[in-house]
Amino acid sequence: MTAILDDVMSRLRQIVDPCSAATRVPLSIVEMGMVQNVDVASGNVAVALRMTSPLCHALPYFQMEIERVLASLPGISDVTCTFDYGANWQPGHMTSSAQRKLAEQREFVRSRATKAAGTA
Repeated sequence: MTAILDDVMSRLRQIVDPCSAATRVPLSIVEMGMVQNVDVASGNVAVALRMTSPLCHALPYFQMEIERVLASLPGISDVTCTFDYGANWQPGHMTSSAQRKLAEQREFVRSRATKAAGTA
């Protein structure tokens, strides 16, 4: 069972959160801490996601991508995905690596803005 769960998590790491990609820091739904729970039993996989905002318009994208990347795994016969609709995600759910990447991008943007303001 652990091997299947490892394969599932590996595949979920391939799904990029579109909002993070828009900030030029493409992070997976796993790095973002959006994967709340994964259950694997008798060929059935249930993925519970915590959304970053109740206004998220990407729910169909996440569901489609999760089903797409997991359906081709050997031994998987059914994939379901549920959402919490943005009720409980916190920045602390992100991996430390993801938090570091975002902090580096923010600093890069700040430094460019400071330089641009200094030359204007």
